[in-house]
Amino acid sequence: MAVAIILSAGICAVFAGLFLVSYLKSRGQYDEYMEYVDKEEYGLKDFIPLGLFLSELDILEKGIPLPVKAMLARHRNQVYQKILELRGPKEAEFYSYIHSGYRMAAALVTAAGASVVGVIMSVQGDPSNGILFSGMAVAAFAAVPFLVDSSLNSEIENRRLLIQMEFPEFINKLTLLVNAGMTISKAWEKIINENKKDHILYREMRYALMDIKAGRPEAVAYEEFARRCRVKEVTKFVSVVVMNLRRGGSEVVPVLKAQGDECWEMRKSAARQMGEEASTKILIPMMIMFLGIVLIVATPAVLSMTSGM
Repeated sequence: MAVAIILSAGICAVFAGLFLVSYLKSRGQYDEYMEYVDKEEYGLKDFIPLGLFLSELDILEKGIPLPVKAMLARHRNQVYQKILELRGPKEAEFYSYIHSGYRMAAALVTAAGASVVGVIMSVQGDPSNGILFSGMAVAAFAAVPFLVDSSLNSEIENRRLLIQMEFPEFINKLTLLVNAGMTISKAWEKIINENKKDHILYREMRYALMDIKAGRPEAVAYEEFARRCRVKEVTKFVSVVVMNLRRGGSEVVPVLKAQGDECWEMRKSAARQMGEEASTKILIPMMIMFLGIVLIVATPAVLSMTSGM
């Protein structure tokens, strides 16, 4: 038991001490960054400064073998590419910096909390659970940053799905306007000006329009638009548009119509998939409620049987 208390106390001293030092050292240092961070998006916003302070120290990578460092560098680059897709080139650097602090803050808060629980359990005479929670603290400090990184995947999937769901409506409008005699760039601008939705697709379209008005070639602006969206339907559409711009010709309208029909079918399929996923998610709380009811009903009967024995 004494060994468990010493071990738990040592681990707690490391994480709680690191938390306290980082918190005190980071106070007021990152206020100019924090005012642009949304607390609804980053639940641990108040602790991000200590995470930024800790990540800037770079003490965690000292003594790590070179192959592991190279692997971590590749992982950081992958995370940056995900943030670049989510935030765009103008905000990617800022949010990559905030993300680095958030992941470290989440790891340290989790580890410090688990280590405190480990000490309490060890002192109260439960050494096995005390050591378990202390071990969980160490594991959490190593694993939580990567779990935070993996949450970006679901954000990207959701972003691409939103673009995929909205794109058929856009392509239909564009086809009608081009068929009526408008150029693609004029039709593009008209759709943006008439649309008041704060939707990720139209946001990316506005960036493309701003590039064109700033003097960038249309084809390049559309290709950058497709790269930012990273949705195959958008990439296919842009390849048709760019080919038309470079070669000319009037065959673009039938191709756009065919692609519009294809996109609507894909949207229906995506909507069905979302409905199936939603129904599956509803089943989980229903099953939990059912198990709770069974326990409430069965517990008195089991207790009466055991007391009768």
